[in-house]
Amino acid sequence: MGRASKEQEMEWARVTPSDLQNHTRLSESQFSYLLERIRPRIEKRDTTFRNALRPESKLHMTLRYLATGDSIGSLSALYRIPRSTFSSFFPVVCKAIYDALEEFIQMPSSEEEWKVVMQEFALRWQFPNACGAIDGKHVTIRCPPKSGSEFFNYKKSFSIISLAVVDARYNFLYIDVGTNGRVNDAGVFEKSSFNRALEEQVLDVPIEGVFVADDAFPLRSNILKPFSR
Repeated sequence: MGRASKEQEMEWARVTPSDLQNHTRLSESQFSYLLERIRPRIEKRDTTFRNALRPESKLHMTLRYLATGDSIGSLSALYRIPRSTFSSFFPVVCKAIYDALEEFIQMPSSEEEWKVVMQEFALRWQFPNACGAIDGKHVTIRCPPKSGSEFFNYKKSFSIISLAVVDARYNFLYIDVGTNGRVNDAGVFEKSSFNRALEEQVLDVPIEGVFVADDAFPLRSNILKPFSR
């Protein structure tokens, strides 16, 4: 085992379950499960000239970067790898996660499945007929080159917007990510495939079903929001 691999082993051995939770927002069992799902996609063999970076380290660094905002420079220094190495495996790991977990974000496909979601809302939150909760979240980014104020938001930072629909247990049913931060939640929603599906009535939502949202979203027969004060 080369020096780089030994240092990776030592660094990984120092990561406690508490560290893992803080760094990646995942429990030890969740991290292990995800690792085994993507290992074949991100694992590389050692060569005569170089020891391959461990899959555990790749996943840990990727999730830590996404969850905490730690810089590429600091993570590269921590794991004693070149910045270019991180930049090369980061998109590979992200795609592996997307491909492996795509099945976990699925919209109910029948009226019966929607009724299961509605029952869960009624039992857990005492809210009848709710099919999901809609909201948007600004994800802070660095200003893209030559983008001007396109990504500048009302919070005085640069961002892209994540629009999501979740069930009663916060599981994602739908997600739309990437609209520039200058657009408000209502604007993102209006242009989303979810809104088009609602308008075209192709989701098989029960006639009494509604989605709950905050005041930024439009009030409709199938979208409820708080009364204006």
